[in-house]
Amino acid sequence: MNTLFAALLSLLSAAPAAAPAPAPAPAINVVRGIQGFYQSTTDLKADFTQTYLYKVYDRRQVSKGKVFFKKPGRMRWDYQTPQARLFVADGATLWVYEPEEGQVFKRSLAASQLPVALTFMSGQGRLEDEFDAKLLPAPAAGRLAVELVPRKSAADYQSLRLEVDARTFAVLRSTVVDPVGNLNTIDFTDVKTNSNLPDKGFQFSPPAGVKVIDDLGGR
Repeated sequence: MNTLFAALLSLLSAAPAAAPAPAPAPAINVVRGIQGFYQSTTDLKADFTQTYLYKVYDRRQVSKGKVFFKKPGRMRWDYQTPQARLFVADGATLWVYEPEEGQVFKRSLAASQLPVALTFMSGQGRLEDEFDAKLLPAPAAGRLAVELVPRKSAADYQSLRLEVDARTFAVLRSTVVDPVGNLNTIDFTDVKTNSNLPDKGFQFSPPAGVKVIDDLGGR
């Protein structure tokens, strides 16, 4: 009896075991996987197809080209079809060159209000700090999808949907939903990382005779 009593007393007086920490929500796991993939890359290049859906008119506009990212804060979008256009960010200045119009826009990158949806791919911005995330149904085998809603009001978009490779977390499709419901979807293919992209690819000098519209103040 004394032995049984001692055993019961020991159980009653033992400190309760600490509860295990809750596992992060699956959506957060995906967001952290995406962030980790781009933090571990020094540069990235891919082919892209951009499909812009105008909701009111039910009209689509499709563009294709190549995109390049390099840390810190540099990117280049070479639009090839349906018409040539060039977006170059050198870390300080954003250039938008329209050859057919014979003009180029020059603007401070800090004032351009590029969404984190783009900047995190070039090594800036933290998705987990900027967005609330919700896991979406898997769009296809080998893919994961999340919807990201900005915690601070954004004038240019209301949400971002990312489809990623379930193994590497590389973004394969990005869809920006603007305040009126238009969809700007970019599909990335032939993605290559850490290719030692040359710095000169992220530099731009306006060609002779091109009109330069300077808005470095972002006004």
